[in-house]
Amino acid sequence: MSDFKLSWDNFIGNEDAAAYLRQNIAEDKFPHAVIFSGAEGVGKRLAAEICAAALLCENTRDGSACGCCDNCMLTAAHTHPDLYIVEAEETKTARNIKIGQIREMQSAASLLPINSSRRVVIIDGAELMNNAAANCLLKTLEEPPGQTIFILLTANRSNLLMTIRSRCRTVHFEKFSAEQIRDVLLSRGVEEPDAEKFASVANGSLGHAFSLKDSGGAELRDKALDVLNKLIANRLTNEEIFTAGSKFSEWSREKFANFIVQLQRLLRDVCFVGELEPYNSDIAAHLAEMKLPERKIFLMIETGIKYRKRLRSNANLRLLAEAYMFHLRKIYGG
Repeated sequence: MSDFKLSWDNFIGNEDAAAYLRQNIAEDKFPHAVIFSGAEGVGKRLAAEICAAALLCENTRDGSACGCCDNCMLTAAHTHPDLYIVEAEETKTARNIKIGQIREMQSAASLLPINSSRRVVIIDGAELMNNAAANCLLKTLEEPPGQTIFILLTANRSNLLMTIRSRCRTVHFEKFSAEQIRDVLLSRGVEEPDAEKFASVANGSLGHAFSLKDSGGAELRDKALDVLNKLIANRLTNEEIFTAGSKFSEWSREKFANFIVQLQRLLRDVCFVGELEPYNSDIAAHLAEMKLPERKIFLMIETGIKYRKRLRSNANLRLLAEAYMFHLRKIYGG
């Protein structure tokens, strides 16, 4: 059982949420529609799949899947005929869930289960449904198929239709503390200095911490801090920008988008030092010493949003990166 990845034994943090869900499964009182609400990377998707495994398992015990039956193996492999997962699709403008995806799900949910006594539908990124998709889902939630359970995952519950929220029970997932993330990383063999940095930069998201570890995200924060330091010290010269642009051209568009995010988080911490919990607590003292007018900080953050959108186009990455830094310098010096 301990080796079965969809076991509650493998769920970290949010003990109250896990206990509540496990008890409802054990007592056969799981809601027909439930919202898992919380920031990205706090365990919502894993919890949903653990619930699905337990709900579809042939030998559920104490709200947990047995981890051994055919249904458990199929659920873990995402090939169970009674498990349906809807995920946002990438488009040129944004990630979203379209009405066609919801209609396909509805067709599947209307059928009798094949292997189990029920079906489970997981909608990951439910806040990304467009209006047509959301209204289409609402009709199903108003008259749900008796044998189907819906689990909606969202990082922004307020973006869901109020009518959808009213028809679902909500389970909130809290962010991890930096100490929790650090301890998990240490247990996975990450060196202590790196674990401290990843835990600080991850902003309460264990998933983000793992992503940082695997993709060099902490180095992105360091690069963003270097750019910000040079900007404030009036050392972000043309030569510096062209040199950085050359390096950025070797990155993926996703990596450069993450670099912009790191820079925006630094700017946010500078703006709200002492007022909001910082994203970058390990360097909060240094950021507190930076003197940037609030108006310019907001303009720089707005610029970052604009250039992240431009990354979805076919524009040359190096030219975009250089234009972004020139734009920041103009704002700061203007």
